[in-house]
Amino acid sequence: MIRHFASWALFPALLTAAIGGSAWALEHGAAGSTVIGVVSVACILVVVIAERLLPFRRDWNRSQGDLAVDAAYLPMTAGVNAAIEPVVAGVGALIGASLSAALGGGLWPTHWPLLVQVGAACVVAELFDYWAHRVMHENEWLWRFHATHHSAPRLYWLNATRAHPCEMLFRGTVGMLPMSILGAGESVFIMLAVVNVSVGLFQHANIDFHLGPLSWIFSIGELHRWHHSTMIAEANRNYGNNFIFWDAVFGTRFYPSDRHCPSALGIGAQGAFPRTLAAQLAAPFRWSVGM
Repeated sequence: MIRHFASWALFPALLTAAIGGSAWALEHGAAGSTVIGVVSVACILVVVIAERLLPFRRDWNRSQGDLAVDAAYLPMTAGVNAAIEPVVAGVGALIGASLSAALGGGLWPTHWPLLVQVGAACVVAELFDYWAHRVMHENEWLWRFHATHHSAPRLYWLNATRAHPCEMLFRGTVGMLPMSILGAGESVFIMLAVVNVSVGLFQHANIDFHLGPLSWIFSIGELHRWHHSTMIAEANRNYGNNFIFWDAVFGTRFYPSDRHCPSALGIGAQGAFPRTLAAQLAAPFRWSVGM
């Protein structure tokens, strides 16, 4: 009974606490970096513990020669994101200021309540990241970079950081620049980061949790496992970074009810992918791969 309740309640409870707590903290003067840091640590602890207590597959809790590499991606991902954010924000602000002057007013509804702005930001940011992600699957040259992420032999929380720096530069810019141009405020970006952390950790988490009707909103857990299938027809679906609604709009949502999630993950017959960090960083420029 407790396990069944936890499988349904864990994700919505943590997400509600992360968003509600962060909004409250910002309203009471907390620094954005502190809010993001606290949420990140808290969510990681909850997910790591839940993977042990409520695993989707117990064998995915054991390293398959990938733990050290995935751990190395964690600070790299944080560093790349920290480097590109101020640059993209600055460029976006300049473009946005010019557009606002030409149109005679601001482009972003700053007068809306914060949480409503965050909801709108999720819709806008997801649209651009959906297409950035999709084109990385459909373009052979860009797939070389994205294949790093899909080379993971199992799904667990640390997979979220396994991404080539060039992919992070591309998707980070495409996802953030429109919001910067529109003139969204700092609090909106902080809350977007909170959503990315709290939802993103569940996207790859090895937790036996259920979404129910939320499977039409979030692209995590049982939906995202199909995206890591070795079968291209299944992997080239469910592109949403955090949310699934754009997949539903563009016809790429995939959630079959007649079978379980795939047991074989990775890039399948597309060629042996390097297992060391240095080789993976060089792979897009050296690896021979088919789509």
